This record gives sequence, structure tokens and C-alpha cells, in this order.
Amino acid sequence: MAGKGLESLIPKRNNSDNTSRREDFVQKDYIFWVDIDKIKPNPYQPRKNFGEEELNSLSESIKKYGVLQPIIVTKTEDVGGAGEKIIGYEIIAGERRYRASKLAGLKQIPVIVKEKGNREKLEIALIENVQRKNLNPIDRAEALDQLKNEFSLTEKEIAQIAGMSREAVSNSLRILTLPEYIKQSLKQERLTEGHARALLSIKEPDIQKKVFEDILSNNYTVRDTEKVSRGETPEKKTVVAGAVVFENKDFFEKKLKGLFEYEKIKVNKKREKVQLVVDFDNENELRNWMRNLGNK
Repeated sequence: MAGKGLESLIPKRNNSDNTSRREDFVQKDYIFWVDIDKIKPNPYQPRKNFGEEELNSLSESIKKYGVLQPIIVTKTEDVGGAGEKIIGYEIIAGERRYRASKLAGLKQIPVIVKEKGNREKLEIALIENVQRKNLNPIDRAEALDQLKNEFSLTEKEIAQIAGMSREAVSNSLRILTLPEYIKQSLKQERLTEGHARALLSIKEPDIQKKVFEDILSNNYTVRDTEKVSRGETPEKKTVVAGAVVFENKDFFEKKLKGLFEYEKIKVNKKREKVQLVVDFDNENELRNWMRNLGNK
């Protein structure tokens, strides 16, 4: 193999006859180019939602640079109407790349073929998404629940597979007992897993629903929610319409205002990202602010 490089592992895409022969030759960790129409999603994929903006961005990157990392698939066999054997592939990991590749109009994509059972398909897809923090709390909890019920795994075994503590697995599974309207808000990231755990401590449905509504309308932090769930009164604060719960918001804004010597600074949080917003009444005010920064 010396001197041949990666190209020696990647078959050339010449014609359909060569493609057929490549698909019949399955060897671990070799990269194959496979017709994208012969690939189907993993039914055990725990991630249910793929953001349109995220897919569009990846699709544009694939159009420019190609698929830089092969997806992992397993080989499938079906019987056609005339009794012929139909070879296909099912995704184990890399569905986001697969979807973006289809969006980019690719006819073939690079894959690595592995032989995996249903449990292993779920494990690999779960681990990939958890490590990349791509799962919302409900999708993650449902995947953990599937490992527990469909494959009869203990919470300790699930924790080892997912790289989580046993307590974290238990807390995640408990979220599934919440009412559907709260679970939908978790999926939409309108509140956090911390809020959900606090709501779990409220046993009366009417009170639980009232506290849930207060979280959204009053921008309660997790700490606020915990206080309310114990019957205490949270600290009053100014509510910014559409703001996402951000426990350290006041701290960061105070520090930034002092650092930049400017009062019209806001800090917002969207999912895992933090956004810094600086408002100016006009362009001259912006120019003066920039000039003052340069003189510091």
C-alpha cells in the first residue's frame, strides 16, 4: 500500500457495471461510492428533527467541497417482484450528511459498510448525536427508553453506552412522564431540561401547568422554577419579549457595560449560542463608540 495513499482505498466512479461490482464487494473500513437512491435512513435514528438552516448550510459546503467524511451504513437485501435480490444500504451514522447530500443533488456518496444489529444501530446513532449535542432532551430520552425497553438494558448499561452517569440516564427517562405540552416545549427548546426536572417535582397537574406557563411568560430561570415548585416566590425581573432563559444574563450584561463603558448592551441566548447585541441610535453614535474603543 506504500505510496498509493487514500486513493487506493476508494474505488473509481467509472460506470454502472463497476458500481455493481463494488457494492457486492463489502469489506470493513473500506470506502465505497454508493448510489444515494439505494440508501435509506436508520429507523433507530434518535434525532427526529434536522434544522432546515443547518441542512442548507451543510448542503452548500458539500456542493463546494464534497462529502469529507463517509457515512456509516449496513448492507440490506430485499426480494423484488420477480424474485430478484435487491441490494440496499441502511444508515447507521451520518444521516445529516446523507440528507444534505440529497439536497445538494449528489448521485453517489462515500460510505463505509458495517454489519450491525438493530441495537447497535441505535447505540451508534445515539452516541454520535449525544457527543455532538444534536439531540433535544425528548429525543435523547426516547432513545434511552428504547434501549431500556426494546433491548432490556439496565440504566447502568445504558449509561455506559451513552457516556452518561446512571443518575443522568434516570433523570432523562423521567422527563418522558411529563405532559405532552411540556415535552413539545422541550423539543422546541422553549425551556431547558433543568426546568423540566423542576416541573417533575410538582405532582398536581393544575399547578404544574400554571408554573409551566409562568416559566414562559415570566422568563423564569431554573432556579426560579425550583423556588416556585417549593411554593416560594422568585425574584422579580424585567421580562424581555421573546428572550430565552439565560441564568447569567444580568451578570454578563453588567460586566460588558462596564468593560465597554456603554449602557445599551444586551446578551441573549439561543440554544447553545450566546448573542451579544449593541444598540445605537444612529451611525454617528456607532462611529464615536468605535473611536473611543480605539483610544483605550
